[in-house]
Amino acid sequence: MSSTPLSGLQQHYVDVFDLNRRHALHLSYWTDGDTRRRGEVLLAFKARYRASGFLVDTRGELPDHLPLVLEYAAVADPVDGPALLQEYRAPLELIRLALLEDDPTYAGVVAAVCATLPGASPTDRAAVQQMAAAGPPRESVGLDAYDPRLLPLASAPAGGAR
Repeated sequence: MSSTPLSGLQQHYVDVFDLNRRHALHLSYWTDGDTRRRGEVLLAFKARYRASGFLVDTRGELPDHLPLVLEYAAVADPVDGPALLQEYRAPLELIRLALLEDDPTYAGVVAAVCATLPGASPTDRAAVQQMAAAGPPRESVGLDAYDPRLLPLASAPAGGAR
């Protein structure tokens, strides 16, 4: 890495983490995907940060972003921080396993985080593999499932009040 220009390192990071969902660093993505429930989970992250007195400038990042969670665990709350990481152990292991398979450059960093948590890495490999096979939850929120007969505009008289 020391012989690679900064722009090359930055591009590699973006390629590994931002352009590949298998390496997503947003922990609740693995448990809640892009669902409405995830909003509640993200609020819970913020509430935990606030309860510890940790002033969080997410710099536009979601509160479940792994580097932010690691900063919380290391600086703000040495009790709740590791507990939060343990709650998201399965996503951490999924990220670790995917990095080992796809691009081991950062796998050691994630493995080191996993090694700080109780138990072998991973003790629940079958559950981690099952989650990896199923992928994150998906939820379709949109207009595909609507019945146009139930829309107020569809039944409003032409030129009438809406």
